[in-house]
Amino acid sequence: MPNFLQEEAKFKYEYINASDCFECLTEQEKKLLVETKTNIVFEAGETIIKRGMLANNILYLTEGLVRVEFINDKKPFTVGLVQPHSFVGIVCCFAFDKFDFTAIAISKTVINFIPMDIIKTFITNNGEFALNLINHMSGVSNGIIHRITSLSQKNIEGALSLTLLNFAKIYKDNHFKLPVNRTELSKIVGYSKESVINTLSKFNKEKLINVSDRDIEIINPETLKQISRLG
Repeated sequence: MPNFLQEEAKFKYEYINASDCFECLTEQEKKLLVETKTNIVFEAGETIIKRGMLANNILYLTEGLVRVEFINDKKPFTVGLVQPHSFVGIVCCFAFDKFDFTAIAISKTVINFIPMDIIKTFITNNGEFALNLINHMSGVSNGIIHRITSLSQKNIEGALSLTLLNFAKIYKDNHFKLPVNRTELSKIVGYSKESVINTLSKFNKEKLINVSDRDIEIINPETLKQISRLG
């Protein structure tokens, strides 16, 4: 049997980030971007995009954290958390005239609203920008699919472990303050509020984490990683 069939496939999940998409714009295009974009500040808990709004802008997150959710069978489902220097819901923005998702600020957030017509002009006139945007959107889509399929196969312990580790990665520290309450955390994890509270308490008793209201300290990250993989 050929060796390549015996080896585990290795993938490099690397793609152009949102900020890099703008690097190939011409000076004139960059000037146009600055002149036409609008910066809006949202406080934690504010709705940035409501499902059904006209999709006449591309949203670029410069500061804060945003939760993106879809409605399936009348139930909200979180598909991801958007970090700074990323587009919000970019994979859906060109498909319909109206947004098919909701975006909510988890913390104080600053958004650049860029007119859709301007982005379409860049796509039409700048092939390198268009290719970079396609590369970025493909990477984002891949990440969403992996997150959804991963969480769908996990019990509450595995899903919560994965989510806590993701927050630690976002804040680059195993000691952080959760930017959401238990109800919002349950929406991110995909389980009931009661299940989230009970599992946090269990992790705390087993000394995997220290919990004090929203203050979280991951004490045993290796065990938590194991639970996130096997749970």
